[in-house]
Amino acid sequence: MIKGKKIFVVEDDREFCELYQMTLGTEGYQTSFAHTGREALEKIPAERPDLVIMDVMMPEIDGYEVCRRLRALPAFVLTPIIILTALSTDEAKIKGYDVGADDYITKPVSIKVLTARVRSILERSSARMSQPTPAGEAGETIAGQAAADSTTINPGERYFEELLGAPIPSGSNILIIGPLGSGKSSFAHSFVAQGLRNGDKSLFVCLDSDPALVREELSLMHHLDVRAYEDKEQLRFVDAYSWSGRGGISSERFAITEALELSDLSLLITQAAVELGQTERQKLGGRRVIDSLSSLFLNFELPHVQRFIAFLVRSGHFAGASTTFLLDQGVCDERALNNIREMMDAVVEFRTEKDEYLGRVQTTKWAAAASEWTNITRA
Repeated sequence: MIKGKKIFVVEDDREFCELYQMTLGTEGYQTSFAHTGREALEKIPAERPDLVIMDVMMPEIDGYEVCRRLRALPAFVLTPIIILTALSTDEAKIKGYDVGADDYITKPVSIKVLTARVRSILERSSARMSQPTPAGEAGETIAGQAAADSTTINPGERYFEELLGAPIPSGSNILIIGPLGSGKSSFAHSFVAQGLRNGDKSLFVCLDSDPALVREELSLMHHLDVRAYEDKEQLRFVDAYSWSGRGGISSERFAITEALELSDLSLLITQAAVELGQTERQKLGGRRVIDSLSSLFLNFELPHVQRFIAFLVRSGHFAGASTTFLLDQGVCDERALNNIREMMDAVVEFRTEKDEYLGRVQTTKWAAAASEWTNITRA
């Protein structure tokens, strides 16, 4: 149901505002307005709209910059944004997509086209943001919920469900934090291995891990024919590890070979995702691992890292691919960590005690998971 959804329009031309108010109001939407970029940045976080329509040519702060700043806010990582502008060049459109816009409409605007785009984006957004009912609500069991919800990904291994409380909904983003050696990478390898066995296409982004060693782990510990999965376009690796010289000259198809730039890494991830069908257009879903975010905090300024994480969160979510983000404890301050937490659907903490791996869920949006420490060591 999209009627009653809140739409925020950023437009300096008040006559256009009246037109949008009449048109969108007739369709059953609630509308709010700002007439400058600065006013938009003041009002939108408080309004928490379901969709933002943004003119580019704005006084004080242009629409591109407003869009970029909104995307830097964890609460607005997934909020749909439509950019309206008289600029019709490819460069202008690319700039809009680069700052996080979901759609781009050139002026003069057809009211029929605008309302159709608004309806389509809100319907997609509502469908993707809907989550399964938490376990126990309305008397529904986790098993019954999993059987009823065909969009969930069942990890299949008992300790996954014990830890996370339920099957993982498609397009979820999971942050795994803990000290070095606490089992984060082993968990991620198991996540990918079980996904491949279930037929889920998987993308492994290697930042702090050597792709050759990940292949070896998947082969020896999980008994997978890794090359066969790659040949069948079920598995792809992105090598952002070898550029530092730690892994030598990379032979990977998708590899950073010079200085690491987040824009280049974003492009490689997108190219690898296209081969797996992990795109908004193809929507083949699957799994992704980012191993790990830690080196990014050591090499880039915080705003750049947060924008990159927001890109990964959005791209995985809209492609229906569930993503695990690994992060070493203590590499970023509490404020930065809280910003990342807000982007995530679940946050899982790892530690070791004697010879055992322990995990517990700090937060999860899809089920009432237990917060106690759970032994996830494989027998």
